[in-house]
Amino acid sequence: MTRFLKLCFMLSVASWQLTQIFAEEDYYQTLGISKDASLKEIRKAFKKLALKLHPDKNTNDPDAHDNFVQINHIYEVLKDEDMRKKYDKYGEEGLKEDHPGGGRYESYSYYRDEFGIYDDDPEVVTLDGGDFDAAVNSGEPWFVNFYSPRCSHCHELAPTWRKFAEEFSGAINIGAVNCHDNRWVCNQNGIYSYPSLVIFVKNRKPIKYQGDRSKKDLIRFVMKHVNIEVVDLWDGNIDEELKKHGALPWVISFCGEASDDDMEGDCPSRTTKRKLAGLMNGLAYVGSVDCETSAELCKRANITEKLGVYYYPTGAFPNEHNQMHHFDSLDAREIHAEFMNKLVPGIPEFSTAKLQAIVQKKRALIFAQFSNDEVDEKETSLKKLPALLKEHSITVAKVKCQEGSWCKDKLHLTQDASIVFKGKGLDNFEVFHGRPNTAELSSFAQESSTARVLTLNPSYFNDGVMADSNRLWFVDFFAPWCPPCRALLPELRKASNNLNDISFGTVDCTMFKEICSEFGVNSYPTTMLFNQSKITEYTGNHNSHGILQFVQDLVSPPYEHLTPKTFEAMVQNREPGITWIVDFYANWCGPCRQLMPEWRRMAKMLSGVVRVGAIDCAKGNHNQFCKRQMVDGYPEIRLFPAKKHVNSKPLYSVYDDWNRHASALAGWALNFVPNDVVDMKPRDFTDGLPSDESAWLLDFYAPWCGHCHAFAPKFVLTSMVRWKNFSGNLLWV
Repeated sequence: MTRFLKLCFMLSVASWQLTQIFAEEDYYQTLGISKDASLKEIRKAFKKLALKLHPDKNTNDPDAHDNFVQINHIYEVLKDEDMRKKYDKYGEEGLKEDHPGGGRYESYSYYRDEFGIYDDDPEVVTLDGGDFDAAVNSGEPWFVNFYSPRCSHCHELAPTWRKFAEEFSGAINIGAVNCHDNRWVCNQNGIYSYPSLVIFVKNRKPIKYQGDRSKKDLIRFVMKHVNIEVVDLWDGNIDEELKKHGALPWVISFCGEASDDDMEGDCPSRTTKRKLAGLMNGLAYVGSVDCETSAELCKRANITEKLGVYYYPTGAFPNEHNQMHHFDSLDAREIHAEFMNKLVPGIPEFSTAKLQAIVQKKRALIFAQFSNDEVDEKETSLKKLPALLKEHSITVAKVKCQEGSWCKDKLHLTQDASIVFKGKGLDNFEVFHGRPNTAELSSFAQESSTARVLTLNPSYFNDGVMADSNRLWFVDFFAPWCPPCRALLPELRKASNNLNDISFGTVDCTMFKEICSEFGVNSYPTTMLFNQSKITEYTGNHNSHGILQFVQDLVSPPYEHLTPKTFEAMVQNREPGITWIVDFYANWCGPCRQLMPEWRRMAKMLSGVVRVGAIDCAKGNHNQFCKRQMVDGYPEIRLFPAKKHVNSKPLYSVYDDWNRHASALAGWALNFVPNDVVDMKPRDFTDGLPSDESAWLLDFYAPWCGHCHAFAPKFVLTSMVRWKNFSGNLLWV
């Protein structure tokens, strides 16, 4: 009995502790992660907690279900980019209209055996969201496994995919995308069945693998579609091949016997040579010479005693021997590692004067260094960047910032940074805020060099550039540790290429706190449109399409920005036949900000049918006005129906549904609009109503259909405006 009571007490204490954790700690603290955690880190942290707290493992704990529902809810919020932004900006208050996960969760075995299949595999790169775009746009080839943790075939493939990755990683990048957590990535790439294996090669359409899922067939598929060339050299073709391949150094296998099998002998196998060619792509040509049939060529190359794999600098093969280098290994990866470490030159160093001259007209990726360390020499693959970016006319170099204050004075930098200059002078650059690997840096350099996004410093604000400029500026205030901030940066670049009349800039609030404080920035990312002295905060979705719509709406507003005076004149004293829908909001209110993009969409739907307005109750003397209007919570949406007479009593209706999507709001407003649309019933067809001599336009819809609600305002507008040559009837069915 005592032992039983002790067990109950321990469970009660554990339950109380968990309750305290959930009550007092924020979502990140509950999972034991930092605010800048990647999706992979979030998934791994959740899995660890799920295996510990799952109700199947805590059958004696009466609170186990509720505790697990809570951590599952946290995971559902943090894995979703939009909900994570809302939580980071508004806390739990911002999630009231979202219902992530509910009370559903999987069995213990699911989290143990199926959840995050490749998260712990070093050779398989887990790609999430922006990681995927950066990878496939880097210029390097990628073979990606799109899978779902619920898919049995995906689990059957996993051991083979791991072995394939162990053997072939490096020759081609091996990735995996969890489509359960990254639905939009998979949908954008046309992935609707699992597993789907797709090769992404620069300047070619993605190629989907359709064959048998064996390691041998996967290798054969990669060899077929990735440009991996091993040049067979012999006495008769050497001069011709050297003319065709003169721009890079050579890595050549000298063999004692020609062999078509996979045995290693004195030289690498054919498979190993092709893998080596993949690893050396863009860095060196890979060739093979059979010294039994081409003895003269081997003699010219000074291969008289020791066969194997040799390196020759550009232009040195076969006659110049003083710089040739023998590799001790016959393993492709070991040869590549030695080549990168010992034979590939480091990233060139520029003086500040040379840098200043170069960036006036040329695009460049520059590593600004304050430390004495080399440019991440541990990450030897960064040496690939000059070759990867050469065809894009992007120079790669480093500049030392330890001595003097040039980097601080000219670039406003105080720590190591990777920067892309756009070829328009020293002030025209963007700082990189991703992970310092080859794929992300290459992708960033290509995107940024053509985008019109600039890294801003205090001089843009202190010298009046924003206030005095005749151009609009769209500015992103962010923190580099913030994942939604990093996800927004590529979207800014896309938007900048579609909005040529607007300048784009970013402000790092960890470096320039005073600027961010001046504009009331207290959460990240915060984006604002500067139109000289007028500043408008962006409250829509952080993607290029949302930004484009926001700017277009400001140039041609879809609704009225009301004041107390214009509200009285336009709404309260409206003419007969005019219907208004008005949003009473406060600019500090999280749900109000979430509503704004839907409000703009709704206004466009109702154009010509219902007048739309919004009034900021937190602005100036508007607060007292809103109190007189009996507005005691935000947002409050009121519809003011059409009057029959000028002096009619000003009645209104309040929208009280939780669904604030544009189509739902528009559908509600239309209920108050008189129109000529006939709401048909089945008996009208049997009575022959649509069969009279008039023309009929019928809309067949379902009440639950979102697209039907979105179409409704257009249909009603048609009934009110009518076509020039149409005098018939319109009906709902």
